[in-house]
Amino acid sequence: MPTETAPRANPIHVRILECGMPLLVEEMAGVRTAAVSWLTPAGNASDPEGNAGDGWSSLLAELAQRGAGERDSKAFSDAFDRAGVQRSVTAASLHLVASGTTVGTRIDEALSLFSDLIVRPHLPGDALDAVRSLAIQSLESLQDDPQHRVSLRLRERHLPPPFNRSGYGNLDAFERAEIGALRQDWMRRVRPVGSILAVAGAVDADSVARTMDRLLKGWHGEAIDVQQAGPATGGIAHEMDESNQTHIAIGFDAPNERDPASLLCRLATSILGGETSSRLFTEVRERRGLCYSVNAGYGGGRDRGIVAIYAGSTPERAQETLDTILHEVHALEHGVSADEFRRAQIGLKSRLVMHGESTGARAAALASDWYRLGRCRSLLELTAEVEAVTLDALNRWIASSMGEAWRHTMTVYTIGQSQPKFG
Repeated sequence: MPTETAPRANPIHVRILECGMPLLVEEMAGVRTAAVSWLTPAGNASDPEGNAGDGWSSLLAELAQRGAGERDSKAFSDAFDRAGVQRSVTAASLHLVASGTTVGTRIDEALSLFSDLIVRPHLPGDALDAVRSLAIQSLESLQDDPQHRVSLRLRERHLPPPFNRSGYGNLDAFERAEIGALRQDWMRRVRPVGSILAVAGAVDADSVARTMDRLLKGWHGEAIDVQQAGPATGGIAHEMDESNQTHIAIGFDAPNERDPASLLCRLATSILGGETSSRLFTEVRERRGLCYSVNAGYGGGRDRGIVAIYAGSTPERAQETLDTILHEVHALEHGVSADEFRRAQIGLKSRLVMHGESTGARAAALASDWYRLGRCRSLLELTAEVEAVTLDALNRWIASSMGEAWRHTMTVYTIGQSQPKFG
């Protein structure tokens, strides 16, 4: 029988740079690439509220790529290409994320360009109309994508503000955006204390630290941590749509990533609906043929988590689809079998190994760990955590944490011609 490849014990170095930003470096043996993941506290949740600026993080993510340092937009893009950097800048819930991968020998060039992007962006006024148009097109495209829209609406109702924002923004905020206000917003939010830089791959930690201290000299300041602004809406809601499908999204509360139970919740959710061998896939799709797509996933954050279920069915089969999903959710509290547990455990370990072979995945994981946990976990540590879970421990946690009280945290959002009934 084939044996599993054990993860490498790559060293992880933590430095606090002179500007106050944490630098996390994993030196990975046997790879030739290097990856950067730079989180700045300018995500959707810290956008100005409503018409004042909801969605500005998306505008800023695009504008930041339109020239920085001594280079205009074309020269900046050409410089990234010459350095062989495959990159992206995206606005997530809590952070604006600048990431990229190149060969290890070009890491200093890549870091210099990313430093210009973060610390010295032009945010050109003559690009605002084009960037605004892209943001509005993205917002309007949601009307043609009910499957994606139902997941966003679930998040809006299940999570508390401002962590429930989608990032697609507000039409009035886009139309009213002025370049001066956007530049001030960047300066207010993009600060070293609150940002996180992670680098992984064919790199030397001491060299990276020296480079970053030089590149970031004079950058200073602290961002304000975003706080919850009120309770979640929750409940059950429906949106009428003449689509030939009914889209169902269901959310439940879950442990945050810092809670040791987050791993148990991840495994239980995988058994419920995370794989093609899962209960939802087997019962809803394979045995009953009620829908083409059904899945469940665990999402863990620093302060809260969510278990989210999605299914897309025809209007005629939507009610049976919903009833079957809820039946499987209810049945989960009685525990899982040894075979189900073994498949979920092996699947999670396999994904860890595959991520361990990607410098981009490791850089992103380091930055995420630091934000959510205040420390970085190696692949060996992650694998050991998964291997330490037992079937009995998982079933005890499911019995105590995924019963009736947990099901009462349920939020439901549906889109379609008619609303499925509950009870």
